[in-house]
Amino acid sequence: MNEITGMDALVRRRKPVENEYVDFSKLSALVIDDISSMRHAVRAQLQSLGINSVKLASTATEALVQVEANAFDLILCDYNLNSSSSGQHFLEHLRSENLLNATSLFVMLTAETEYDFVANAVEFIPDDYLLKPCSEKKLRSRLMRLLDRRTFLMPALKALDARQYDVAVRECNRLLGVAPDDRRMLDVLRRKADAELAMQDYVSALDTFDRAAAIRSDVPWIMMGQARAHYALGDLEAAAAIARSLIEKNKNYVSAYELLSKISLDSDDEAGAYEFLSRSSAILPSAKRFRAVSQAAFLLGKLEEAKSNSQEAIRLSTGSLVERTGDYLSLAQVQVDMGDQKGAIETLEKTARKHGEVGLFGVAKNAILAQAYFDLGEHEKSQRLLDKSKSLLASRKNSFVMTALGKSALKVGDVVLGLKMMTQAVQASGKDEKRIARHVKKSMVDTGHEDKVEDVIDGGRKRILILVDEANRLMRMAHFEEANQKVMEALSIHAENLEALMAAAQLHLLWLKQGGMNDAIVERAKGYLTTLDRLLPNNQKVMNFYRFFNEIVNE
Repeated sequence: MNEITGMDALVRRRKPVENEYVDFSKLSALVIDDISSMRHAVRAQLQSLGINSVKLASTATEALVQVEANAFDLILCDYNLNSSSSGQHFLEHLRSENLLNATSLFVMLTAETEYDFVANAVEFIPDDYLLKPCSEKKLRSRLMRLLDRRTFLMPALKALDARQYDVAVRECNRLLGVAPDDRRMLDVLRRKADAELAMQDYVSALDTFDRAAAIRSDVPWIMMGQARAHYALGDLEAAAAIARSLIEKNKNYVSAYELLSKISLDSDDEAGAYEFLSRSSAILPSAKRFRAVSQAAFLLGKLEEAKSNSQEAIRLSTGSLVERTGDYLSLAQVQVDMGDQKGAIETLEKTARKHGEVGLFGVAKNAILAQAYFDLGEHEKSQRLLDKSKSLLASRKNSFVMTALGKSALKVGDVVLGLKMMTQAVQASGKDEKRIARHVKKSMVDTGHEDKVEDVIDGGRKRILILVDEANRLMRMAHFEEANQKVMEALSIHAENLEALMAAAQLHLLWLKQGGMNDAIVERAKGYLTTLDRLLPNNQKVMNFYRFFNEIVNE
């Protein structure tokens, strides 16, 4: 996004906030409301304040296009957009996908009857809420207060937008020394924690959240931050205790339930994870939450629940910015496992026809259809579909589709292909290793191959780790060519395996340091660092690799 201009002098301090002068003419705004008369009424209010650059959107999809093309100072969004999306869903999408500038102000417009619920249900809260109808005087007062806060935080906010997180931390430390009151202190601590989390410096982030808790211990975002930091540091017990305490204070805080579901999964408590996810989706329904519940139910064998939640995910997301082709695949697989082969065929051949046959969707679609037609006794058609799925797979490494293809192969009797696909699915799982392992296990149990589960899962996990260990050993001995062969073999199994990429980057840096400059090695090192930065943005180890690389090439 383009850098926002004209921010540094938006608010000129003279007296208390309510008497400040604001140059509204320098602001840009976006108004989102599905009711035309409301959009134009809010625009008229903003223009009467002097804000002339005002764009309008009637849906979250239209608004997303605007946000991606413009850097708005102010976004005013109605909570009730339409039946498939709300202002809260839109805000969650913007924040979770890092599409909203730290310097942008997001204000939710809501009816008085909705306020208590929407203001206490979620972690992704807007900068402010405005109850409808809102007078021009109240709108002016609220905006001046928000802009005053933004001006105070601006150096840190700009650093966050530039992804200069170390600079953001330094600016926050400076601002802490001049914060006029506890409210400003908490504003600064929150941004400092955001920067530390982005750098994956969880120890510092926990210290920052604890410092905020010393000012106000009952604030939900502080408690949630403490819980997340403990979780990231591996202290599941402390994380769970804080999340449960948060729920006791606010039974509708969905992020606490979602964290408890992760903790349950890490403790191999799939039933507990399902229960927490179900509660979160009941509080704040969304396609994303229904997907998570469906997956948890599927792995527990709760097929009716898996089916209904997949259908809800499709209903809420169709035609919206959060529509996912995977929802149709998940529903069809559940229908096959329930014995509703005709339902699965209709889901994939009719309902999901618009998504076509290409790419990973085509691989999984044909694999699931192969299962359905095999169960219907149409074995020749099933084999053709399985062959088509294999041809579409080519060199793609996607764990979900390989699991679907593997299950199809096992069902039609091609055990060699099935076990190969299952093993490769685990090898390619990366950060999703536990989730994919559970899917592989269920698929193998469903097709009568439970006796081979341990070999497939352990073999898939261990092969890459063995190769990385061998590469590290050869690297220490300065046998760089041999180490590179091991790394390349590991990456041929899964091109984005983090352990293999880390080993590859370290190997090439040492190779340059000890062997001297070599253009081919420099380019390979750049490629590995770029991939790591994409997969692990702002990771401290990757940042250290970059610094080492720059030192070497600039010697």
